Amino acid sequence: MALKISFPVLLLPLILLGAWLALASGKLWNEKNDKFLLKHWNYPRSEDSNGTYCDTMMQHREMYGQEANTFIHAPIGSINSICNLGGTPGKPNERHSVAPFDITTCTFNSTSRTYAGTRYVRRIVLDCWKGLPLDYVRHI
Repeated sequence: MALKISFPVLLLPLILLGAWLALASGKLWNEKNDKFLLKHWNYPRSEDSNGTYCDTMMQHREMYGQEANTFIHAPIGSINSICNLGGTPGKPNERHSVAPFDITTCTFNSTSRTYAGTRYVRRIVLDCWKGLPLDYVRHI
């Protein structure tokens, strides 16, 4: 009696190999880039009808109480480009944007326990790895 093996069972090792290769390349998914986007990306900028943009964003992103954070209001492709042709090298792993970006820096006031936001249009510096931003460093 011949052993019967179904087609999906034969296909499974190929699928697993493909998934492993995609993850090993770092291009399909990068957890640190996802964290960067969650922490620093807000495009288009959320509406601010009563001056509570920073309080709302910091609470929504589960960063309430953090001393400061900067949100970048630009498409992901524009931000990612800083780590390639849209940026110039700085310190190791740092890239300086060529173009200015619309940003909001939220600063925590420990006395009132609220955030104050300041909007800028500035060039920004990011930490990059394999062509993707991993952290916001500063604006220049």
